[in-house]
Amino acid sequence: MRILIVPELYRPDDATANGTLNDAVVWVEQWLDIDPTLHVYWLLAPPEVADYDREYVLADRERVTLVEAEPFMHGRRHRNAFTESGYSEGQLEALAAATYDQLGYVDVVVDQLRRGRADLYKWLLALDGHRVGHPSPVDIVANVHDLQLPFKYANTGWRNEFQRETEIADAVLSDGMWFKAAIDVEGMREFGHEFMQESVVDRALDDAVLTGSPIDFSQFDAEYADDPEYLHVAGSIWDKKQVGTVMEIAETLHDRFGIRTLMTSMSAIPDEYADLPWVEAYPKASREEFEAALRRGDLCVSATEYETLARTWFEQAGSGQVLIARNQPWIYDAIPRDYELAGTIEELPAIAVRAVENWDEAVAESRRMLEYVAEIRDPERSGRRTHGDAAERVARKVEAYEPDRNDEIVGDALAEAADDGGRVALDDLNRATAAFTESGDPILDGKCALSEVLFALRRRGYEDTGNPGTPVFEKRE
Repeated sequence: MRILIVPELYRPDDATANGTLNDAVVWVEQWLDIDPTLHVYWLLAPPEVADYDREYVLADRERVTLVEAEPFMHGRRHRNAFTESGYSEGQLEALAAATYDQLGYVDVVVDQLRRGRADLYKWLLALDGHRVGHPSPVDIVANVHDLQLPFKYANTGWRNEFQRETEIADAVLSDGMWFKAAIDVEGMREFGHEFMQESVVDRALDDAVLTGSPIDFSQFDAEYADDPEYLHVAGSIWDKKQVGTVMEIAETLHDRFGIRTLMTSMSAIPDEYADLPWVEAYPKASREEFEAALRRGDLCVSATEYETLARTWFEQAGSGQVLIARNQPWIYDAIPRDYELAGTIEELPAIAVRAVENWDEAVAESRRMLEYVAEIRDPERSGRRTHGDAAERVARKVEAYEPDRNDEIVGDALAEAADDGGRVALDDLNRATAAFTESGDPILDGKCALSEVLFALRRRGYEDTGNPGTPVFEKRE
């Protein structure tokens, strides 16, 4: 099985700061362990454009191919408004060069872009040579990361009802949907029912997969301090994060208890915060600086208006920082509904003070929350769910395939092309078919799609070995 992943990089200059990509990296790690024959293709901006290492996306492994191309609207005005808006010609050509141009292929696409799915589908069908009446060679799954619900993007002027409705329609009409958060499932149902036939929306949602946002909490050392010394304020300084409110809490904790503040951010930190004498600021923080702050911090505060299963606060919590949380709807996709350290934004200062004054109780409550969230965001569970959905899609296609003369030709050619170990490369098999076609040309030079060859192989018990380049198939017992 071969899977193409297309993540949205909403921070196009800093790939590792994108939760979208972080989730997908965890999936790939899990999939490679689950399935020794899997091959994964990434479609990403080049490392020098998006600032990441090939190793970060596991592209140093044999069964992972990084397809590098500058995304749609790269380098243009307002490019940040188009990070999820479809495919450039360069991306489509780079994808062809890495796959079908060398008789590679794609079984499933995990597509996180809100636009351009129809063009991608058309491109892959054309590259395959798909013929009318045969099963589609590829399923495109809409990977819904952050559905454009009204409460999420209220202050973003270029997002409106049209953006939301077209995103919902494109996702519902895709071959499948993966959701990061349950709140987006319910939001799609509510707003999808407003303009689409309810049965269509509900059927698509019934078949959807809830992936969660996987975090391996075993990599964090949840050791809590005997007494709190540092509040850790991490992440972007975006309006929705309510950093001003968080810093007011920080000032209160410093004035009452002498607690200092660590600030780490991928972006600049305003002087009004960085210059405070009780603040230790790390603007444009490296991963090493962030991880050092994870170890030093004792408390963290989430006052954000909305997220979709945020990552940073839970990395902080997993590192032994007591989490104070604003009780917005999104938070309960990750924490227990009776979490005692959650409240309205007006209540957060009092909750933070109470947590410090009753530190042992706060630590116990944070531990209880971590047990819950570790199960919700378990990487193995997320990996099994997503891989299982992809594998079932491939199996259904093979089952739907009806053998014909092309199938017979592939079967005859296998006897000539396969080695003693039952292995055959697709290019060798294609050349061997020339001895059995009426024209004397390889089968793929005529009216036969590459997917038809794949179906013929798979129904005879051959499996892709997951190698890079031109796929090699092997007979399985």
